[in-house]
Amino acid sequence: MAHQRHNTAAPFQVPRSTTSTTMDKNDTNNTQVDPSTKIRQVRWNDDMDRFMIIALVNQVLVGHKRSDNGFTSFQISKVMESVKQGYGMVVTEKNVRSHLKTLKREYAEVSQLLSISGFGWDAETGRITADSLA
Repeated sequence: MAHQRHNTAAPFQVPRSTTSTTMDKNDTNNTQVDPSTKIRQVRWNDDMDRFMIIALVNQVLVGHKRSDNGFTSFQISKVMESVKQGYGMVVTEKNVRSHLKTLKREYAEVSQLLSISGFGWDAETGRITADSLA
């Protein structure tokens, strides 16, 4: 069965996962509460991602070493502060670590797609492109 690829820069979006934490006073529109368990599910968005990634990059640039299995609790606490100050959303260490795993999976999927012949990256639009097959 032949698939047709279009030479359009369609946006590549990976579904966002949710992370469960106990409910607190700082619920915003990015949370949902399961009434039976009082668990808050945080929905990450691009702005929250930006604050998280910038905070982690800053930690690496100022010389704080990563631990062998990822980022240290100190570095994660800086991410939590950054998201709270920049976005106004309280996240826990569990939220951050879980979302890091999600971002790693998304990165692996994009990398795999870009390694396939006919796919490319448009830096201007920040989207994946695909050649069309006749």
